[in-house]
Amino acid sequence: MVKSQTRMVLFCGLAMIGALVPSVSLSGPIFEEKGTLTVGVLVQQGMLVGDAAPTDEFDTGTGYGMRLRYYLGSSRAFGISFENQVFDAKPSSLSENPPKEFRAAVVTLDYLWYFDRKSTLSRYATVGLGVHHPVSEYKLDSKPGRDGIVGCIGGGLEYFFHRSTSIDISVKGYGLLGQGGFLGSVEVAGGISFYIID
Repeated sequence: MVKSQTRMVLFCGLAMIGALVPSVSLSGPIFEEKGTLTVGVLVQQGMLVGDAAPTDEFDTGTGYGMRLRYYLGSSRAFGISFENQVFDAKPSSLSENPPKEFRAAVVTLDYLWYFDRKSTLSRYATVGLGVHHPVSEYKLDSKPGRDGIVGCIGGGLEYFFHRSTSIDISVKGYGLLGQGGFLGSVEVAGGISFYIID
């Protein structure tokens, strides 16, 4: 009885997917009108670089973020990004207060240029400027760093699997200024973007 129910559920699931795939693939991307809003959520994998103090104790980690974009027309957009960049501690010698993770809350204002915007797979380049707030977490306490300016540059791909929904993959480099030396990060991010259309 259980096997037959499982088979029926699998059959119904495959039938639904089979019915949806043609309609999704034929729908193609939307043609954005000026003023179209985009809301995106993402997961990112990053790496710290530079000679500032945090790079002595932390290296790579997984963070998350959210992006809002406003389409200006002519394949350009203005956006704002909220990110929580997280970097795990490097293997270290035994100590009473070993490092755990380094977190940087990053907010940037972004400007984007799109290429092949009407195709299912479009590309974009982006630059941004904003602020960041770093915190170093240790086993026994946490040490907030100095707030500073952040600049970023990068690019990405956007694949539309539905008229108003896309998979967004990007690579961006960040310069986190004000940390007593050069501190940068490189983030590879992937997420889903939803287009809000009237």
